[in-house]
Formats: sequence, C-alpha cells, structure tokens
Amino acid sequence: MDYILLAVLTVLGICVLILIYKAVSLHTTKTKLLKEELPFTVFATIHTADEAEYIVRCAMDRIRWLDLHGMCRLICLNPTDDPEIDEILRRLVQKYPFAQIGSLQTRKNVL
Repeated sequence: MDYILLAVLTVLGICVLILIYKAVSLHTTKTKLLKEELPFTVFATIHTADEAEYIVRCAMDRIRWLDLHGMCRLICLNPTDDPEIDEILRRLVQKYPFAQIGSLQTRKNVL
C-alpha cells in the first residue's frame, strides 16, 4: 500500500512540476514577444456597412479568446471605399487602441 501511495504522489509531483514549467515558459515567451513589434496581425475585410461592426467585434473577441490582446494588431480593410464603413471604422478604432484602418496596400506590404 505504501508503494502505491508513493507512486501516486510521485506522479502528482511530476504533473505539478510540468504545469509550473509550462506557466513559466509561457510567461517568458509572452514577454519576449511583447518586446518586439507586435508579432501578430489580424485583417478584417469589410464589404458592406451592415456587417462592419459585427466583423470588427468578432475579430476583437477572437483576439481576446486566443489571449493575444496586447501583442496583436487588427487592421480593418475597406476595399469598397464606402464612406459609411469608414465612419464606423473610425469610431471603433477610437474605442480599441490596437485596431487601425488600413488599405489593401497595407496588407500587401505586411505579407
């Protein structure tokens, strides 16, 4: 019985050490990425004014869900040059500082 208890405690101890190692390595990787210039870019292409806010908010939620907030930028593209879309995007960019309005040329330069 003592051997079984010792084996279970050993396995639990190893699991705890692995979790601590993963947390520390994730923290150091995140701080290294934050020192560089925003390594991740998400492009949101909006074609109609009706879907503009929905697409941008979905992209924001995806960035938060992936836990990339603070090391990711969102570039909103308006290929139709619709002034109504531009107005919606300007309001959303003011609300979310890591979002910006870009052009298709911006996308070509990044890729």
